[in-house]
Amino acid sequence: MSLRLSLLASVVSASLLAACSSADDPAPGDGYVAPGGERRLKTLDDGEAFLDALRTGLIAQANTRAQYGYPEDSLGVPVAQPTEPASGAPGNDSDAAVSESSGSSNEVTTTNVQEMGVDEQDWVKLSADGNRLYVLDSTYTGYVYPFGVPAIDVEDDAVSSADGLSIPVPQSSQTTLRIMQLDVDSPDAQSLKDLSIPMDGRYAEGFYLYENTGKSQAVLTATGNNFWGYWAESEAFGGLDSLITSVDVSNPASATVTGTVRIDGQIVSSRRIGKYLFFASRFYPSIKGIQSYNVSVDQWESAVNNADAAELLPQFSRDDSGSTQPLIDPAACFVSDAASSADYYSPDIITLAVLDLETLQLSDSQCYLGASETLYASPDAVFLATTQYDYTTGPVAEDGRFIDVDAGEFPADIIWFDPRVDTDIHQFDIDAGQLVYAGSGTVRGHLGWNQLRKPFRMSEKDGYLRVATFNDRQGLNESPILLSVLKADGSGALVTVSSLPNENQPGFIGKPGEQLYASRFLGDRAYLVTFRQTDPLYVIDLADPARPFIAGELQIEGYSDYLHPIGPDTLLGIGKDAVPAPDSIGDGRGALVQGVKLSLFDVSDASSPREIQSVLIGQRGTDARALSDHRAITVQAATDQHPARVSFGIDVYGQASPSSSPTGQAVFTYHPWNYSGLHGFDIRTGTDAGITSRGVLVVQSAASGKTYPDYADDRSVMVNDSLFYIRGRSVYAAPWNDLGNSTPAR
Repeated sequence: MSLRLSLLASVVSASLLAACSSADDPAPGDGYVAPGGERRLKTLDDGEAFLDALRTGLIAQANTRAQYGYPEDSLGVPVAQPTEPASGAPGNDSDAAVSESSGSSNEVTTTNVQEMGVDEQDWVKLSADGNRLYVLDSTYTGYVYPFGVPAIDVEDDAVSSADGLSIPVPQSSQTTLRIMQLDVDSPDAQSLKDLSIPMDGRYAEGFYLYENTGKSQAVLTATGNNFWGYWAESEAFGGLDSLITSVDVSNPASATVTGTVRIDGQIVSSRRIGKYLFFASRFYPSIKGIQSYNVSVDQWESAVNNADAAELLPQFSRDDSGSTQPLIDPAACFVSDAASSADYYSPDIITLAVLDLETLQLSDSQCYLGASETLYASPDAVFLATTQYDYTTGPVAEDGRFIDVDAGEFPADIIWFDPRVDTDIHQFDIDAGQLVYAGSGTVRGHLGWNQLRKPFRMSEKDGYLRVATFNDRQGLNESPILLSVLKADGSGALVTVSSLPNENQPGFIGKPGEQLYASRFLGDRAYLVTFRQTDPLYVIDLADPARPFIAGELQIEGYSDYLHPIGPDTLLGIGKDAVPAPDSIGDGRGALVQGVKLSLFDVSDASSPREIQSVLIGQRGTDARALSDHRAITVQAATDQHPARVSFGIDVYGQASPSSSPTGQAVFTYHPWNYSGLHGFDIRTGTDAGITSRGVLVVQSAASGKTYPDYADDRSVMVNDSLFYIRGRSVYAAPWNDLGNSTPAR
């Protein structure tokens, strides 16, 4: 985000809050309050007052843009698509399974999730009895040119750019749901039906499988596709809508679409808890076919002031009936009490809504002016988080002076030029299909850059929200990792109960220059992995939320991207091997990253965690989707007959099973691709704890004459002793005890 964008945000914020403030606003709560002031939300109890606040913000935004123009980094800089954050199984018990129980006599795996009882969408789902496999294929078939950017040529699906203009982004797509019958004894998979699902050309990001009383529904969500490269710009969301489509898959032969809900705005994220789908959407008004970036300020102001509520507020409709209904009640919508011009409250409407999947009726909705990029849900509450940038506090010189860059001052003694970053968090409690606003708070730092890791940085237990953040503003000589504990105070504030480090516990989590990689909250502990040259695993004791402390630390080479509980005292880490190296010859992280690494940790003694065993797969260049997407990891819980089983796909470069990390000049070598396939591991706990490889289901190999793999997303599922590997559009099957003996792709 540029300085001009922060200035734009400042003026919009000031105008919005001036329209919303009152003399009898509640006093700020206790705990940490960002420089921008209190972030709690309140209703105006007046629909027209809310509309006035919205109009004020829309006009102020246009006025500021007329003065400063578009920020240079807001156009033509595509960013990673915010994919669906994790969610899922109460990772609140250290021995909790991280997949929901299927309730079937078969041992059936489910989507790997964060909180038990909180499902997340994915593109592969398995029926509770393990007999049916569902695979979603949503393929881009066309492109659209981003808002406010001249068109450039697109030929044969190859995107080219000219004159430094932004490239177009995918728009049209085709969606197919493949339904397969599984034979778990063979094992084998037989295609029953490929169902084409009309999504109006939108990209289906994933689906939920809701099974109840003999009925099975696949519930898909689809987006407008037109904004991911312009997350900082409200207008990128103008005119977008999203679809939620339900498909009855109880009888594959007659599977059919049974209902569609069309929502104004972009679905940012969603979760399923029981029969209810919770989703957050972002809406920006599209008024009479114009937007503020292509008309004069006076024209825009006139259009905004003359627009009626139907144009300014999000609507929804069912089954393309053409009959729309309000998605929100403006009189019940929230605005912020914040009073600083540094706060970024864009004139967007964020809606958190609840859909009853049995009726496709809207059960409840809450809304507020602002933004949201991350949704985390426990079985009891939904939390929406937003990063807030403040550039007015830097850069800073060694003597603590604020450096005036606009005046040409940029001395050699500059310390850093990072903005002040905070994260706003809004909590909504769940009461059956209803939402109750509980409070808002702010923590220092941000939740990171990976959209799928952000929810894992938060965890709710017994009414306390634990949050791990990354804060560059600590300074160059301190670790940037912070931990905060918040709790709703009953009057609209999430109060900071405690934080690390603090006066009584001054020790930092991590070391200077490190970043936060894996994070996992399990019961009364947090496990945090930081990394620069080595992998420190920190164990944080949270038994007393008011007095957290670092209980133990383990330092080894490499790092973990993901942590998974295997029983109450054992933790599995999945990440990369790495060899320490100076920045001058490293990869920018103080190390040279090598192949995939599995580490098994004994955490029975929090004060003395230890690595039981590690396994290396591949050499430099090796990668796995599981390192960035936890849903690509499949875990079958241990039974009396077998230990826990873990599987995930790996593109292996170099040796398949190196005996040790490389040394000397070998640490720099990028190795040729060897093969790609699904790897299986038995994970034992107790006195015989360890990791045993069960083999590889190879699907592509350099031995066939290929020089590189066909890159594709992948998943796997397990039923009893049979494993099914889904890579791209292909499905393979193999017995767990003989993964090399697989059936051909179907």
